[in-house]
Amino acid sequence: MTTFAVVRSASRDHWRDSAVLSRQSFPATGSFDLKASAFGLLMVHNDDIVSPGEGFDMHFHKDVEIVSWIVDGSIRHRDSGSDSPTVLVNGMAQHISAGSGVRHSEVNDNGYTSRQNARIVQSWLPADRAGTPPSHKAYDFTDTLAGSGAFIQVAGPDSPLPLGTSGASMWVAHLDDGGVATLLGGAYIHLYVIAGTFSAHGHDLNEGDVLRVTDSDELTVQGTGEVLAWVMERAIK
Repeated sequence: MTTFAVVRSASRDHWRDSAVLSRQSFPATGSFDLKASAFGLLMVHNDDIVSPGEGFDMHFHKDVEIVSWIVDGSIRHRDSGSDSPTVLVNGMAQHISAGSGVRHSEVNDNGYTSRQNARIVQSWLPADRAGTPPSHKAYDFTDTLAGSGAFIQVAGPDSPLPLGTSGASMWVAHLDDGGVATLLGGAYIHLYVIAGTFSAHGHDLNEGDVLRVTDSDELTVQGTGEVLAWVMERAIK
């Protein structure tokens, strides 16, 4: 039986310091059991606003799959596996397979005087296998999304960013003027409104709202703006 649950933007966990406002689908800042709080395979889903020149300094991850979607501004990524940074801009996604261990940093590439925030939606999933070699890849989806009016697979099987987590895929859609797009279903769907207003199966959604769906054959979305969805075939064991 298909079930629907709406999590409003105001109900998301909020964490703030002088440089970052993190709006979280699941509590992720501090000492939390990420797997226990997960929905399907999704352990972390943070929508972060990063002040100019600020961000996250070098820190360590292991045996986790990290996918980042750049909404606004630009993010400068550095990691222990590369000698040069990668600059990510709106319309780009990045996948880090932390594997046996990687150190990385993510900072707003616009300087302190620019007054330009960066916005990034970041998701974490558990890796199928522990201790694999770390890897990093970024891809620009701007041309693919332009005028598509449909969901585009950003990460997962048959995408430019394959994951080390089976049974999971991330999709993004840009819809204009009340457009309609259909997402293939799964055991768990986490639909997030990045910008705009949408409706899905009788539920009205605004920026920052989440629709969590279980056991759905497909999900039809109508509206104007940008939505991001995770479709997952299983939950964390």
